[in-house]
Amino acid sequence: MQNPRWSEQMVIPCGISRLRTRPGSVFPTWIAVAAIMVAVSGCVGTADVRQPAAPPVYTSSDYIVLRLEADESASQLAERFLGESGKSWMVAEANPGASFRGGEQVVIPLKPPNKAGVYRNGYQTVPILTYHRFSDDCQSPLCMPTAVFKQQMRYLKENGYHALTPEELLAFLEYRQPLPKQSVLITIDDGYRSVYDIAYPILRANGFAATVFIYTELIDVAPIALTWNQLMEMKRGGLAIGSHTITHSDLTLPKEGESKADYAARVEKELAGSKQIIDRRLGQDTWVLAYPYGNYDQKIVAASKQTGYKLAMSVKRGGNPFFANAFTLKRDQILERDLATFVKRLKTFNPIRLE
Repeated sequence: MQNPRWSEQMVIPCGISRLRTRPGSVFPTWIAVAAIMVAVSGCVGTADVRQPAAPPVYTSSDYIVLRLEADESASQLAERFLGESGKSWMVAEANPGASFRGGEQVVIPLKPPNKAGVYRNGYQTVPILTYHRFSDDCQSPLCMPTAVFKQQMRYLKENGYHALTPEELLAFLEYRQPLPKQSVLITIDDGYRSVYDIAYPILRANGFAATVFIYTELIDVAPIALTWNQLMEMKRGGLAIGSHTITHSDLTLPKEGESKADYAARVEKELAGSKQIIDRRLGQDTWVLAYPYGNYDQKIVAASKQTGYKLAMSVKRGGNPFFANAFTLKRDQILERDLATFVKRLKTFNPIRLE
């Protein structure tokens, strides 16, 4: 048998470089074999060999019961079994008190649980929190001190609250998707620059979504106002931008001396015009509205629907269950600055007693 020549290439396992010598040299077979044996033995301990995952303890169309082989977070389990880490709350709520350590048995819900949030002893409600502007030195009751806002957001974070997007709230109201049990929607009205300077960094630091309602006449006109560039940056950073009309005028009442036709035209302009401006400047379809002063009536609700809005909000206090009217949503204006009062606004469950 002819010995292989160094001019020929010999592939060594495990990614070892190919062996070569000068053309014409003779490379004994036993050396080649020995080299391969050494290469194989040297890479056995370093190869990234994936062991097959342990089979589930129990599987059905609704649940998987699994014993963890190693530490794995709720977020990682949601990504692996549900396709997105954002559903980690489903895993966490199905395993109250779980540490998600190796050897622990956990439940993975495969279907959305209880889309309505209705239970034998009550039903889920969503508080919508409303702010206006922020400052280190507030002079108005509509202004929230920076330190207090930080404290409130920290409380939400440390106590497991989920800050919703408008899309999540709409899916809940349309009975399409459930929400985490402790869900809130954070909203900020008008369009003051302090939203960008103060609130936005605090929201980002806590990983919270929020919705900013602007009246377009304010934007880019004064140092205290937001700019369109700032709004675009916040939108790209995860905040939603909704309409607060053009001029922030009360839509439910005609102005003094305003004819019926002029009043109807003004309402249409405030609703449709603001939507068109925001759509054009931010490249979006604006479908969330906050009524100026929280005022609405049947004709304003009808006009809002016709304009293309899907959610519209007042400033009437209270929570919003899945059966709430999407065009008369309740919001709590956060005016008080003590934490105890803030916590009272976070009612996410309405108990009922069936006799």
